[in-house]
Amino acid sequence: MPAKKRITKDMILQTAMKILKKDGMDAVNIKNLAKELHCSTQPVYLSFNGMDELRGELTIQAVHEFEDIMKVESKENEVCLYGMEYIYFAKKEPALFCFLFMRSNAYNEMKKMLSPIIEHSIDKLMKEYKIHHEEADQLHDHLWMHTHGIAAMIATSFCDWNLEKVQLMLVQSKEAFTKKYEV
Repeated sequence: MPAKKRITKDMILQTAMKILKKDGMDAVNIKNLAKELHCSTQPVYLSFNGMDELRGELTIQAVHEFEDIMKVESKENEVCLYGMEYIYFAKKEPALFCFLFMRSNAYNEMKKMLSPIIEHSIDKLMKEYKIHHEEADQLHDHLWMHTHGIAAMIATSFCDWNLEKVQLMLVQSKEAFTKKYEV
C-alpha cells in the first residue's frame, strides 16, 4: 500500500493563496511554498507540473475569492466591476487585486474569466439605458476602466482617498458617461 500523501494539492493551493495575499505573486514560488508547508519541494512538484500550472489554478481560486468578497460587499449580492465593491476589494485585498487585475495581459484573461458577470452587467445597462449590446459593452468598459484606475491607485497606496470621495467620483463619472443616454 502506497504511503498517504501528507501534503495535498489543496494544501499547496491554500498556502499559495496565503503567500499571494501577504507578499504578492512574486513570493509564490516552490521554495517559499515548501518552507511554509514545512516540507521539501517534492510535494509541490508531485502536485503540479510547474509554476504555470500552479499559477493557473491559483488564478481560478483567486477569481472565486474575488467573486465571494464582491457579493458580500454588494447590496444586491451581485458582482459589478464598476461599483464601490470593486474599490472595497482593492482596499481589502491589495495583493490579490494586483495579481488579478494589474499584471501583464491580465485584462483579456480576466475579461474571459469574468464573462458571465460582465454580460450580466451589460444586460442591466442595456435595460437601464435602452441601448444595444455593443454600446452597453463599450459603456461597461468605460465605467470599469475608470473604477479600475481608482482601485489601482488605492491598492498600490498611490493615494489614500476616503471612500466618500471615491463614491462621489464614481457617481459623477457614471453620470458623465451615461448623460448621452438620458431621455
